[in-house]
Amino acid sequence: MSKVIAIVNEKGGVGKTTTATNLAYLIGKQNKRVLLIDFDGQANATILIGNKNPNQITTTISTILNNIIDKNYIIEKEEVIIKNKGIDLIPSNANLFSLESKLTTIPFREYILKKLIDNIKGYYDYIIIDCMPQIGTPMINVMIASDSLIIPTQSEILSVKGLTELIRHYLMIKRVNEKLKIDGILITMDSKNTKTSKEVKKLLNSSFKENINIFNTVIPNSIKVAEANVYKQIICEYLPTNKVCKAYENLLKELIEIG
Repeated sequence: MSKVIAIVNEKGGVGKTTTATNLAYLIGKQNKRVLLIDFDGQANATILIGNKNPNQITTTISTILNNIIDKNYIIEKEEVIIKNKGIDLIPSNANLFSLESKLTTIPFREYILKKLIDNIKGYYDYIIIDCMPQIGTPMINVMIASDSLIIPTQSEILSVKGLTELIRHYLMIKRVNEKLKIDGILITMDSKNTKTSKEVKKLLNSSFKENINIFNTVIPNSIKVAEANVYKQIICEYLPTNKVCKAYENLLKELIEIG
């Protein structure tokens, strides 16, 4: 049975794409069938996994969703998917930014992405969605189409405090998508044993631990992540022995245990 996991946070720069791409890569390494959907107009996952210039790609997630809206037609997955690094990728580009205004004008707008995912999920063990950093109709689409959420939060106090609004939206969507759950909150870019790091963990535990899982795995900070991206690679591809990749391996083990 396929599991659809969305990597979400309304705040940018918290490690969503790093988490989505490395998880997808590690799942693929286990000979599982994995689809990564780049649902962010910045298209960083497309650059890192597809090794493509997003502006030169003619068929993207935006194309698919527009076809569903305008023609009630779902493009054959072979027409859009880029296969690379053991991952099937549905790419994105800046055209996705214009989708929200279009979605606001149509009925059942919250279910457009679900139509796509329901059509293709039987082909995959895992579908990972790298979500754009904003709360709106696109993110509601993601939550309705997903089985679970991973919420990365940077190891900073303000980043943690910003989670409350996201959790509120999750609880609203759960009334519609009853199976939706939060697999966990993931601390990223952590500088171990600093005062800030300790305060972040303390705040997370006091604010959320009673109701929401907080992953035991903490993703450390490393300049090697940005270095890998320069070469259009992800850290687990560029330097598999790096502490960040090892942390993502541990995160995947936790996810498998969660089920």
